[in-house]
Amino acid sequence: MKKTISLIAALLLATGVLYAQTEKGNQTIGLNMGFGYNKSSGVVINPFDNTSTNQSTKQTNFNIGPAYSYFIADKLDLGVGLTYGTSTSDFSPVPNYLSKLSSYYFDSRVYLRKYFMYKDKIGIRTGPYAGYSKTNNKAVYTGTSTGANQDNTTQNLNAGMRLELVYFPTKKLGFSAYLASLDYSHYKTDSGTQGHASGDSADLNLISNNLSLSVFYVFGR
Repeated sequence: MKKTISLIAALLLATGVLYAQTEKGNQTIGLNMGFGYNKSSGVVINPFDNTSTNQSTKQTNFNIGPAYSYFIADKLDLGVGLTYGTSTSDFSPVPNYLSKLSSYYFDSRVYLRKYFMYKDKIGIRTGPYAGYSKTNNKAVYTGTSTGANQDNTTQNLNAGMRLELVYFPTKKLGFSAYLASLDYSHYKTDSGTQGHASGDSADLNLISNNLSLSVFYVFGR
């Protein structure tokens, strides 16, 4: 009888441990990665002589950074993430027009996420976030009349909601993929002697040409 009770208790314990990734007290540590590529074409019209020039644009961006979270309740974690990213846009040569725009940025954010899981294997997580980012931009123009580099720095205070797909192939390993977000940002841009600007923006973003993934390890209870 004692052996039977012990066996049942062991099976129940094993079942509870197998998919206990989102239980209170667990922690995750992982890596966020993103990559995007976009190519487009259009026509640029010179306002002085009304001539038109075909122009193509190639844009690439990449970001990477660590992330950590702690489950403050079952299926609810509080976390922080850091990101470093770069972005480059190349334009086909057009006289007196932007030929290249490059930037690199640092982003930090805090988030609270609620998990909605199916059999503790696959589901979605969503919740609010708040963060700060700083971006350094460099613009290069062609031609002689405006042929000068223009540098500026932009600081952002941002907040919003984020939606991600979550998958746990094992009890210790998880993956997530970005699905959509609703973002608000207050920005300030400093261009040195060329002046400064500030403003606010709100955006609804869905899956596009950018691929944003996370891989993380679960530990704790």
